[in-house]
Amino acid sequence: MLPNDWQTMLRAGFAECFRVLRPHGTLVFKWSEHCYPLKDVLALTPEQPLFGHRTTRSTHWYVFMKSAGTQ
Repeated sequence: MLPNDWQTMLRAGFAECFRVLRPHGTLVFKWSEHCYPLKDVLALTPEQPLFGHRTTRSTHWYVFMKSAGTQ
């Protein structure tokens, strides 16, 4: 289980990932929906994934790319 402020932590984590990525850099993100729904996690970043794939009933992989104009 994640701590009570998991949404704040993940939002900051996404922001840091996109901050350090170079333009057109990629982020591969894996999430298990065992405790927290994927839709709630993806809502924590304004970035949209390029594509995603479910590998098991609850595990998902998503690929994001930092756009050239994103700071």
